[in-house]
Amino acid sequence: MPVDPTADRSLMLSVVIPTFRRPAYLPGLFAALAQEVEGLQAEVLLVDNDPEGSARSFALPGFARYVHEPDPGVANARNRGVAEARGSHVVFLDDDEVPVQGWLRAFAASAEAGAKAAFGPVEADFDAPPPPVLRAPLERVFSRVIDSADGGDISAKRAYLGSGNSLFARDLLLRITPPFDPAFNGGGEDVWLLRQLVDEHGARLVWCAGARVRERVPATRSTRSFLRRRRYRDGQLRCIVETGIGGWRAPLRVGFWMVAGGAQVVIGTAAALLSRPFSAGASLRWELMAFGGAGKLLWWR
Repeated sequence: MPVDPTADRSLMLSVVIPTFRRPAYLPGLFAALAQEVEGLQAEVLLVDNDPEGSARSFALPGFARYVHEPDPGVANARNRGVAEARGSHVVFLDDDEVPVQGWLRAFAASAEAGAKAAFGPVEADFDAPPPPVLRAPLERVFSRVIDSADGGDISAKRAYLGSGNSLFARDLLLRITPPFDPAFNGGGEDVWLLRQLVDEHGARLVWCAGARVRERVPATRSTRSFLRRRRYRDGQLRCIVETGIGGWRAPLRVGFWMVAGGAQVVIGTAAALLSRPFSAGASLRWELMAFGGAGKLLWWR
């Protein structure tokens, strides 16, 4: 959607879509997004993080502005989107998320009500039905469901929010330079940003119940091995993010989580084995706890 240079930009939304080698997802995403921006003062930025620029031909002229960020890393891609945005507010949408009707207007209403940072629901959309025992843990990974009234303060849940399907006032993001720390290009950049915004800048994170998206889950991710890898990586990120604190507190916090991780490995492994004959679901939950604990123990690898 082209930006009218004469329009009032007191509220203008810049929809930033970081993408990396998933061009097949973009046509469906743009088709849904075209309905969302209609009638709103908004722009769409496709930030291609592939050094080879594989998404260039998928950016629709007059609808999505193509931005090439060849330096690898999700933090670099998000920072480039913030730098290129022309709007008063930045809306982050992942390339595997598809908005549900009314999505962008819900975020616009939150911004008009004064929200500086808002987050919407995410629903897992499986390409193929996962095995029954895996569905619940997969839905926890790929969904964002929060028990809060629309506009409610969810700042206490900042460690679990991420930045997909979110809105930020651009001036809030620019209080931190750069907003997403490139030290966390491998993951955790959004957790670190939200910690800084809440703890150091007094930001209030709110729930936007109407800003719903569906996140595509390919069959390659609907597996037990994926869940194990994901929980292991989540455990690593728990400690990696703590290293950003700096000073004497960082090793203490990391040490605390390493001890907790060790306990999770021992308890989770034993409980997974003991419960396996009685409940596959319970055994899997304990098993995944053990993998998360292992990630905390081996966070630097």
